[in-house]
Amino acid sequence: MLTIITPGTSTALTTLARAKAILGFGSADDAAATVLIGQASRVIAEHCRRPFGLATYRETFSERECGEDGPLLSRGPVVEVIAVRSIGATFDPAEYRVSESGRLQRVELDGRVVPWWGSFLTVDYRAGYVLPQDGANAPTSTLPDTVERAAIMIVATYLSLRGRDPTVKSESNDGLGQTSWWVPGAGDSLPSPEAEQLLVPFVRYWP
Repeated sequence: MLTIITPGTSTALTTLARAKAILGFGSADDAAATVLIGQASRVIAEHCRRPFGLATYRETFSERECGEDGPLLSRGPVVEVIAVRSIGATFDPAEYRVSESGRLQRVELDGRVVPWWGSFLTVDYRAGYVLPQDGANAPTSTLPDTVERAAIMIVATYLSLRGRDPTVKSESNDGLGQTSWWVPGAGDSLPSPEAEQLLVPFVRYWP
């Protein structure tokens, strides 16, 4: 069972200023772009089946879920493990570690991984990325550049759809040439093929 203790302060995967610097739209589009950044961020979170903003969680695992290699934490990347408890006992931080795959492993002093004991394991931890923010005192973003670029590419696609029928694949003007647009197919999950490719490493299939 997963519970959010402290939610992230933002879900936006880019900012208006950063998107504008890449896409070069004018101030007249600021209001629309701000809305579209929020929409693009939600689309990416749903596509990847995960939130990206830094938050604090409490997750409880049964003995079966712990397994030999330890339980797989549902959120990542793990920034800090705050506390690990089992049947009222709190483990010392030296008794566990988080593997590269996101499993919370119990370890001996010699580094050996050993099974967890107890019926339930409760883990409090912080996971996620510091999302982009504007301002001189803004914290440094830890969000991978590829995720932010995917958000900006989706915003660009949304902006380009304004003022035309999105179902039209091409237009022909006598003597002036022909224009064709990319239209998502049945196998496409996102409105931008570049964004979909960039996000492949961040899609979570379980849990």
